[in-house]
Amino acid sequence: MGHFNSWSNPSKDSKDDAVKMAAFLEERSHAPDLQDVNRKLCETVAAQAGERLLEVGSGSGILCRILAPQLQPGGRMVGIDISPEMTDEARKYALAEGFSDEISFDTGAAEALPYPDASFDGAIAARLLLHVANPDTALREIKRVVRPGGRVVVMDWDFETVTVDHPNRKLTRQLLHWRNDHHGGNNWSGRQLWRRMQTAGFENLSVHPWVSVTHEESDGLTQSLWRATEVACEGGAISPAEQEAWIKELKDSILDGTFFASIVYFIVMGTVAPNQE
Repeated sequence: MGHFNSWSNPSKDSKDDAVKMAAFLEERSHAPDLQDVNRKLCETVAAQAGERLLEVGSGSGILCRILAPQLQPGGRMVGIDISPEMTDEARKYALAEGFSDEISFDTGAAEALPYPDASFDGAIAARLLLHVANPDTALREIKRVVRPGGRVVVMDWDFETVTVDHPNRKLTRQLLHWRNDHHGGNNWSGRQLWRRMQTAGFENLSVHPWVSVTHEESDGLTQSLWRATEVACEGGAISPAEQEAWIKELKDSILDGTFFASIVYFIVMGTVAPNQE
């Protein structure tokens, strides 16, 4: 089964693509539904003043910029991303918002983090594990660089939890299932986080599901649905006429105030076992 995922490494195709993808992340971060998801994630992280936290797969640095003020005084946020261009853009966005000493960004792969053991009080990986080639290796690396007793919070969506109130059930299932199986990484990652965290040896696991609901075209999920029809059409799963008709039904429902769609994000938190000495 073929699977296209440009987010596995935004620099793989060209530097310009990585810069555009960083701008896309920044734009999407302003969508109300994604702001709610990020707020829930940061509440789960519960950053404390003076802590040193790591975000693996930091992208354009949105979450780093949200969390950094919560670490003050005396704390530091570190972001790392596989794409050097994405890392450069994250630095630019942070400086533009007045962050200089509170945040730093590095380049590196999640499966081989360039930090000593127990370097951080905690770590997060949001919307990352669905994109990496070896998520279990990445989790072991994240565990390695967090101190004993420190916490790790991971989050991914599960695209097959998408619901859409649409009159054409058959076509809706057809295009959403194609998108789930062929585009954008491991779209079952959300439901796998609990198992992966257990397998990696984290303790005190807890799951914090977040149902993201949208009624507006400006929301991130709605834009993802439009993109789902595009890739399903490009992949031959639906015809251009079916794509147009499916979108029209939803845009009509947006206009009359009856549009409803949702998706589940799974947030899993665990702690690194204390030293047994």
